[in-house]
Amino acid sequence: MTRMFFHVMQEKLLRWVRNLFLAGMLLMAGFLSCLTAMRYAIRGNEVIVPNLVGREISEGGSIATAYSLRLKIDAHRYDSFTPKNRIISQFPSPDSRLKNDGTVHIILSLGTKRIAVPNLEDESLRAGQILLVKRGMTLGLTSNISFSEFEKDRIVDQDPSPDSEFALSPQMNLLVSTGRHRREYLMPDLSGESVDGVSKQLADLGLKLGTLNSQPVPGVSKGTILKFFPLAGTKLVEGSSVDIEIAR
Repeated sequence: MTRMFFHVMQEKLLRWVRNLFLAGMLLMAGFLSCLTAMRYAIRGNEVIVPNLVGREISEGGSIATAYSLRLKIDAHRYDSFTPKNRIISQFPSPDSRLKNDGTVHIILSLGTKRIAVPNLEDESLRAGQILLVKRGMTLGLTSNISFSEFEKDRIVDQDPSPDSEFALSPQMNLLVSTGRHRREYLMPDLSGESVDGVSKQLADLGLKLGTLNSQPVPGVSKGTILKFFPLAGTKLVEGSSVDIEIAR
């Protein structure tokens, strides 16, 4: 009798455990089904963000509309590599997910910055640099040339030229005058020469008579050159001065 009682109780316990296990499995399956349904429902309200970079703004707007998205221009920016009215960058990035009717933020190009070119011809180099700074430009290459029509440090030519009206590059290259080219000479030996003849000779060469001193020297004709400076053989340039000492 006792054995039969325990057998019945064991069967009831096993049946209860089996039912509990099945109920748990059904509950878990229902929970997973619910998560899957929610995931698909959420994904069903999302779209893959298209790549709009480099697109013209009207084209980008049409593509965004086809994807059930909106565009918002956050900023405009000069860009040397992106033509005007084309999209430079976007957020969210391409291939990311965004909800239907979401907003893609973009930066739109103003194109290459164009700068009004100033006319620097005959300006001093210093004045030219100041004008470039005011225009938002920088000094590029500077070359020198001897030019009799322009004083030293005056601007002879420029690139870009003022005729181009607008510069695509902020750099300005300049050709600057070093003044008139001065001839070069070797100082001749003036010892024993007459100062009158030497004065004319120096003037013809573009040299100047500097300090003229004199002292009495017995037996030497008046006006005869005794000493001179610079010394014979010294390199001179046009416009240099020559100091002379003569007999009186």
